[in-house]
Amino acid sequence: MKKITFITAIILTTILSFGQNPSMTISHTGLSPSSTLTVLAGEEIDFIYGGGGTHPMTEGWQSGESSSPLEFVTQTVTSSNPLVTFTLEEGVYYFHCGTNPGNSNNWGMITVLSNSTTGVEETKIPEYKIYPNPTTDILNIKGLAGTVEIFNLSGKQIMKSKSAITDISNLPKGTYVVKIGNWSSKFIKE
Repeated sequence: MKKITFITAIILTTILSFGQNPSMTISHTGLSPSSTLTVLAGEEIDFIYGGGGTHPMTEGWQSGESSSPLEFVTQTVTSSNPLVTFTLEEGVYYFHCGTNPGNSNNWGMITVLSNSTTGVEETKIPEYKIYPNPTTDILNIKGLAGTVEIFNLSGKQIMKSKSAITDISNLPKGTYVVKIGNWSSKFIKE
């Protein structure tokens, strides 16, 4: 019982001390609060131990997805090492628990966007342009040939469309990420 109380105290201290960084808590039951994160390049990310054995989060998914342009470097959390803080370069990173790679509840993805000084982070692929930004009801996507996905900043997909003129009037005010293939950009809904 003392060991469980000690571990709980460490986890709570960690969360209270480091709660300002985007984070994932890792346990046998899965990743929480979500299995995806969207962050800016250079922003610190916390992996927090949530129980069970050792969790070496390592490159790729069993179903074949792999990180691009760089591999995900293994980050391990344990009861004796309950917090790992790290940064990633711009890209999309897929990872899983190396202890139990078949457990898809412990498959995660981190999207790292460029960190520009304009307030709108965008990868530099000239064939797409989103406007107006900020916007209220309609988001135009110049050059769209395919599917656009819209994510909240927690990394949860909230819309999918094949239209270059997308109605976003039902979204709450806030900042969102548009993703088309490997291209991504942020926009603000007012």
